[in-house]
Amino acid sequence: MKSENESQDLESRIREHYERLPPAEKRLGNLLLNFPGDIATYSATELAGMAGTSKAAATRLFRRLGYSDFNEVRHSVRAAQRWGSPVYLTSQTPPQSRSRLIAEHLARESENLSRTLEGLRPDAVREIGKTLSKAQHVFVAGFRNSHFLAQYLYRQLALMRSDIRLIPAPGQTLGEDLVDIGEHDLLVIVGLRRRIDLTLRLMEVARKRGARILLIADPSAVAAAKLATWTVTCEVRSISPFDSYVAAMSIINLVCALLFRDTSTDAQQRLQEIETLHEALEELDSSAPLQFPLPPDT
Repeated sequence: MKSENESQDLESRIREHYERLPPAEKRLGNLLLNFPGDIATYSATELAGMAGTSKAAATRLFRRLGYSDFNEVRHSVRAAQRWGSPVYLTSQTPPQSRSRLIAEHLARESENLSRTLEGLRPDAVREIGKTLSKAQHVFVAGFRNSHFLAQYLYRQLALMRSDIRLIPAPGQTLGEDLVDIGEHDLLVIVGLRRRIDLTLRLMEVARKRGARILLIADPSAVAAAKLATWTVTCEVRSISPFDSYVAAMSIINLVCALLFRDTSTDAQQRLQEIETLHEALEELDSSAPLQFPLPPDT
Protein backbone atom coordinates (compact mmCIF):
# COMPACT_ATOMS: atom_id res chain seq x y z
CA MET A 1 0.00 0.00 0.00
CA LYS A 2 1.39 3.39 -1.01
CA SER A 3 1.97 6.10 1.57
CA GLU A 4 0.73 9.62 1.01
CA ASN A 5 4.26 10.70 0.03
CA GLU A 6 4.71 7.99 -2.60
CA SER A 7 1.80 9.29 -4.69
CA GLN A 8 3.76 12.45 -5.51
CA ASP A 9 6.12 10.90 -8.08
CA LEU A 10 4.82 12.24 -11.42
CA GLU A 11 7.58 14.82 -11.70
CA SER A 12 10.35 12.35 -10.94
CA ARG A 13 8.99 9.94 -13.57
CA ILE A 14 8.92 12.69 -16.21
CA ARG A 15 12.44 13.84 -15.37
CA GLU A 16 13.74 10.27 -15.49
CA HIS A 17 12.49 9.83 -19.08
CA TYR A 18 12.71 13.45 -20.21
CA GLU A 19 15.80 13.30 -22.44
CA ARG A 20 14.44 10.25 -24.31
CA LEU A 21 10.94 11.60 -24.92
CA PRO A 22 9.82 12.19 -28.52
CA PRO A 23 9.05 15.88 -29.25
CA ALA A 24 5.26 15.45 -29.06
CA GLU A 25 5.48 13.78 -25.64
CA LYS A 26 8.13 16.21 -24.43
CA ARG A 27 5.78 19.16 -25.04
CA LEU A 28 3.20 17.57 -22.77
CA GLY A 29 5.94 16.69 -20.28
CA ASN A 30 6.95 20.35 -20.14
CA LEU A 31 3.38 21.38 -19.42
CA LEU A 32 3.02 18.86 -16.61
CA LEU A 33 6.36 19.78 -15.04
CA ASN A 34 5.25 23.40 -14.84
CA PHE A 35 1.63 22.78 -13.83
CA PRO A 36 1.20 19.17 -12.56
CA GLY A 37 -1.97 20.12 -10.69
CA ASP A 38 -3.79 20.68 -13.99
CA ILE A 39 -4.14 16.90 -14.39
CA ALA A 40 -6.83 16.90 -11.69
CA THR A 41 -8.84 19.54 -13.58
CA TYR A 42 -8.53 18.72 -17.28
CA SER A 43 -9.07 15.64 -19.41
CA ALA A 44 -6.25 13.95 -21.30
CA THR A 45 -7.58 15.43 -24.55
CA GLU A 46 -7.64 18.94 -23.08
CA LEU A 47 -4.12 18.61 -21.70
CA ALA A 48 -2.87 17.38 -25.05
CA GLY A 49 -4.49 20.35 -26.77
CA MET A 50 -2.94 22.80 -24.29
CA ALA A 51 0.47 21.26 -24.99
CA GLY A 52 -0.03 21.34 -28.76
CA THR A 53 0.08 17.57 -29.13
CA SER A 54 -2.37 14.69 -29.62
CA LYS A 55 -4.33 12.47 -27.23
CA ALA A 56 -2.44 9.48 -28.66
CA ALA A 57 0.87 11.13 -27.69
CA ALA A 58 -0.51 11.77 -24.19
CA THR A 59 -1.52 8.11 -23.87
CA ARG A 60 1.96 6.98 -24.95
CA LEU A 61 3.59 9.35 -22.46
CA PHE A 62 1.55 8.14 -19.49
CA ARG A 63 2.24 4.50 -20.35
CA ARG A 64 5.94 5.28 -20.80
CA LEU A 65 5.91 6.78 -17.28
CA GLY A 66 4.52 3.53 -15.87
CA TYR A 67 0.83 4.37 -15.52
CA SER A 68 -1.85 2.01 -16.79
CA ASP A 69 -4.03 4.86 -18.00
CA PHE A 70 -4.87 8.53 -17.49
CA ASN A 71 -7.20 7.78 -14.55
CA GLU A 72 -4.29 6.36 -12.59
CA VAL A 73 -2.29 9.53 -13.23
CA ARG A 74 -5.21 11.69 -12.14
CA HIS A 75 -5.72 9.60 -9.00
CA SER A 76 -2.07 10.02 -7.96
CA VAL A 77 -2.21 13.79 -8.50
CA ARG A 78 -5.43 14.15 -6.51
CA ALA A 79 -3.86 12.17 -3.68
CA ALA A 80 -0.92 14.60 -3.75
CA GLN A 81 -3.34 17.55 -3.60
CA ARG A 82 -5.11 16.08 -0.58
CA TRP A 83 -1.71 15.61 1.03
CA GLY A 84 -1.08 19.32 0.50
CA SER A 85 1.87 19.45 -1.89
CA PRO A 86 2.20 23.05 -3.16
CA VAL A 87 3.54 21.73 -6.46
CA TYR A 88 0.29 19.90 -7.17
CA LEU A 89 -1.90 22.78 -6.05
CA THR A 90 -0.68 25.05 -8.85
CA SER A 91 -2.27 25.48 -12.26
CA GLN A 92 -1.82 27.64 -15.31
CA THR A 93 -5.02 29.58 -14.61
CA PRO A 94 -4.46 33.19 -15.72
CA PRO A 95 -3.60 35.56 -12.83
CA GLN A 96 -6.51 37.53 -11.41
CA SER A 97 -6.76 41.22 -10.68
CA ARG A 98 -5.57 42.30 -7.23
CA SER A 99 -9.06 43.28 -6.12
CA ARG A 100 -10.51 39.94 -7.24
CA LEU A 101 -7.64 38.10 -5.56
CA ILE A 102 -8.24 39.90 -2.25
CA ALA A 103 -11.98 39.21 -2.43
CA GLU A 104 -11.44 35.50 -3.08
CA HIS A 105 -8.82 35.35 -0.34
CA LEU A 106 -11.25 36.89 2.15
CA ALA A 107 -14.04 34.55 1.09
CA ARG A 108 -11.89 31.45 1.44
CA GLU A 109 -10.44 32.49 4.81
CA SER A 110 -13.92 33.30 6.11
CA GLU A 111 -15.22 29.95 4.89
CA ASN A 112 -12.33 28.11 6.54
CA LEU A 113 -12.98 29.86 9.84
CA SER A 114 -16.75 29.34 9.75
CA ARG A 115 -16.59 25.66 8.82
CA THR A 116 -13.96 24.97 11.47
CA LEU A 117 -15.80 26.67 14.33
CA GLU A 118 -19.20 25.32 13.27
CA GLY A 119 -17.74 21.81 13.44
CA LEU A 120 -16.92 22.07 17.16
CA ARG A 121 -18.96 19.94 19.55
CA PRO A 122 -19.92 21.83 22.77
CA ASP A 123 -19.45 18.72 24.92
CA ALA A 124 -15.95 18.18 23.55
CA VAL A 125 -15.08 21.84 24.11
CA ARG A 126 -16.12 21.54 27.78
CA GLU A 127 -14.08 18.38 28.25
CA ILE A 128 -11.01 19.92 26.61
CA GLY A 129 -11.21 22.97 28.87
CA LYS A 130 -11.54 20.86 32.00
CA THR A 131 -8.66 18.58 31.00
CA LEU A 132 -6.39 21.54 30.19
CA SER A 133 -6.86 22.88 33.70
CA LYS A 134 -6.74 19.58 35.59
CA ALA A 135 -4.00 17.65 33.79
CA GLN A 136 -0.82 17.09 35.78
CA HIS A 137 1.32 17.92 32.76
CA VAL A 138 0.39 19.28 29.33
CA PHE A 139 2.73 18.20 26.54
CA VAL A 140 2.60 20.19 23.29
CA ALA A 141 4.08 18.97 20.00
CA GLY A 142 4.10 19.74 16.29
CA PHE A 143 6.45 19.11 13.40
CA ARG A 144 7.37 20.96 10.20
CA ASN A 145 4.94 23.86 9.67
CA SER A 146 2.89 22.69 12.62
CA HIS A 147 5.87 23.32 14.90
CA PHE A 148 5.59 27.10 14.96
CA LEU A 149 1.87 26.82 15.79
CA ALA A 150 2.66 24.34 18.58
CA GLN A 151 5.39 26.63 19.90
CA TYR A 152 2.99 29.58 20.00
CA LEU A 153 0.37 27.47 21.82
CA TYR A 154 3.00 26.32 24.32
CA ARG A 155 4.05 29.89 25.14
CA GLN A 156 0.46 31.04 25.64
CA LEU A 157 -0.48 28.09 27.87
CA ALA A 158 2.69 28.58 29.92
CA LEU A 159 1.54 32.10 30.76
CA MET A 160 -1.47 30.66 32.58
CA ARG A 161 -0.27 27.48 34.29
CA SER A 162 2.87 25.55 35.13
CA ASP A 163 3.91 22.10 33.91
CA ILE A 164 3.55 22.89 30.22
CA ARG A 165 6.18 21.20 28.06
CA LEU A 166 7.05 21.68 24.39
CA ILE A 167 8.41 18.41 23.02
CA PRO A 168 10.93 17.47 21.93
CA ALA A 169 13.10 19.88 23.89
CA PRO A 170 15.89 21.56 21.87
CA GLY A 171 18.70 19.13 21.21
CA GLN A 172 16.72 16.17 22.55
CA THR A 173 14.79 13.25 21.10
CA LEU A 174 11.25 12.40 22.16
CA GLY A 175 12.24 9.51 24.43
CA GLU A 176 13.66 11.85 27.06
CA ASP A 177 10.40 13.83 27.19
CA LEU A 178 7.90 10.98 26.94
CA VAL A 179 9.34 9.08 29.90
CA ASP A 180 7.22 11.27 32.19
CA ILE A 181 3.91 11.14 30.31
CA GLY A 182 1.13 9.18 31.97
CA GLU A 183 -2.57 8.78 32.61
CA HIS A 184 -2.97 12.13 34.36
CA ASP A 185 -1.47 14.08 31.46
CA LEU A 186 -2.63 15.66 28.23
CA LEU A 187 -0.82 15.69 24.88
CA VAL A 188 -1.81 18.51 22.53
CA ILE A 189 -0.47 17.84 19.06
CA VAL A 190 -0.76 20.16 16.09
CA GLY A 191 -0.75 17.91 13.03
CA LEU A 192 -1.67 19.82 9.91
CA ARG A 193 -1.20 18.13 6.58
CA ARG A 194 2.13 16.94 5.23
CA ARG A 195 2.65 15.27 8.58
CA ILE A 196 5.68 13.12 9.31
CA ASP A 197 5.35 9.49 10.44
CA LEU A 198 6.65 10.42 13.89
CA THR A 199 3.34 12.15 14.58
CA LEU A 200 1.50 8.83 14.67
CA ARG A 201 4.22 7.10 16.69
CA LEU A 202 4.16 9.88 19.27
CA MET A 203 0.39 9.58 19.60
CA GLU A 204 0.57 5.80 19.89
CA VAL A 205 3.08 6.01 22.75
CA ALA A 206 1.06 8.68 24.58
CA ARG A 207 -2.11 6.64 24.23
CA LYS A 208 -0.48 3.43 25.47
CA ARG A 209 0.77 5.29 28.54
CA GLY A 210 -2.75 6.47 29.34
CA ALA A 211 -2.51 10.15 28.39
CA ARG A 212 -5.41 11.90 26.73
CA ILE A 213 -4.75 13.47 23.35
CA LEU A 214 -6.07 16.64 21.73
CA LEU A 215 -5.34 16.67 18.00
CA ILE A 216 -5.55 19.92 16.03
CA ALA A 217 -5.42 18.85 12.40
CA ASP A 218 -6.88 19.20 8.92
CA PRO A 219 -9.48 16.86 7.35
CA SER A 220 -6.80 14.52 5.93
CA ALA A 221 -5.69 13.33 9.40
CA VAL A 222 -7.86 10.22 9.34
CA ALA A 223 -5.33 7.81 10.88
CA ALA A 224 -4.22 10.30 13.54
CA ALA A 225 -7.83 11.07 14.51
CA LYS A 226 -8.36 7.41 15.46
CA LEU A 227 -5.67 7.77 18.14
CA ALA A 228 -6.92 11.06 19.59
CA THR A 229 -9.30 11.60 22.49
CA TRP A 230 -10.57 14.75 20.80
CA THR A 231 -9.93 15.95 17.26
CA VAL A 232 -10.49 19.54 16.17
CA THR A 233 -10.58 19.64 12.38
CA CYS A 234 -9.32 22.87 10.81
CA GLU A 235 -9.96 23.84 7.20
CA VAL A 236 -6.68 24.81 5.54
CA ARG A 237 -7.54 25.38 1.87
CA SER A 238 -6.39 28.63 0.34
CA ILE A 239 -6.39 30.37 -3.03
CA SER A 240 -2.63 29.85 -3.30
CA PRO A 241 -0.55 26.64 -3.33
CA PHE A 242 0.15 27.14 0.38
CA ASP A 243 -2.16 26.17 3.22
CA SER A 244 -4.01 28.71 5.33
CA TYR A 245 -3.54 28.55 9.10
CA VAL A 246 -6.14 31.17 10.03
CA ALA A 247 -8.58 28.58 11.36
CA ALA A 248 -5.82 26.71 13.23
CA MET A 249 -4.69 29.94 14.93
CA SER A 250 -8.28 30.66 15.92
CA ILE A 251 -8.58 27.21 17.49
CA ILE A 252 -5.32 27.76 19.36
CA ASN A 253 -6.67 31.03 20.74
CA LEU A 254 -9.87 29.22 21.73
CA VAL A 255 -7.85 26.57 23.57
CA CYS A 256 -6.09 29.34 25.48
CA ALA A 257 -9.43 30.99 26.28
CA LEU A 258 -10.75 27.69 27.63
CA LEU A 259 -7.80 27.34 29.99
CA PHE A 260 -8.11 30.94 31.17
CA ARG A 261 -11.84 30.53 31.82
CA ASP A 262 -11.37 27.38 33.89
CA THR A 263 -8.38 28.74 35.85
CA SER A 264 -9.16 32.46 35.81
CA THR A 265 -8.06 33.23 39.39
CA ASP A 266 -4.82 31.25 39.23
CA ALA A 267 -4.11 32.35 35.66
CA GLN A 268 -4.65 36.00 36.51
CA GLN A 269 -2.34 35.75 39.51
CA ARG A 270 0.33 34.05 37.39
CA LEU A 271 0.05 36.74 34.72
CA GLN A 272 0.41 39.45 37.38
CA GLU A 273 3.52 37.78 38.76
CA ILE A 274 4.99 37.60 35.26
CA GLU A 275 4.33 41.31 34.74
CA THR A 276 6.01 42.07 38.08
CA LEU A 277 9.09 40.14 36.95
CA HIS A 278 9.09 41.98 33.60
CA GLU A 279 9.20 45.27 35.49
CA ALA A 280 11.87 44.10 37.94
CA LEU A 281 14.08 42.90 35.10
CA GLU A 282 13.25 45.92 32.93
CA GLU A 283 12.63 43.57 30.03
CA LEU A 284 9.82 45.48 28.33
CA ASP A 285 10.36 49.16 27.62
CA SER A 286 6.97 50.80 27.28
CA SER A 287 8.36 54.35 27.53
CA ALA A 288 10.69 54.30 24.53
CA PRO A 289 10.63 57.57 22.55
CA LEU A 290 9.08 57.62 19.11
CA GLN A 291 11.61 56.84 16.41
CA PHE A 292 10.15 59.01 13.66
CA PRO A 293 10.05 62.85 13.42
CA LEU A 294 6.87 64.52 14.53
CA PRO A 295 5.30 67.18 12.29
CA PRO A 296 5.92 70.78 13.41
CA ASP A 297 3.25 72.52 15.44
CA THR A 298 0.87 74.64 13.41
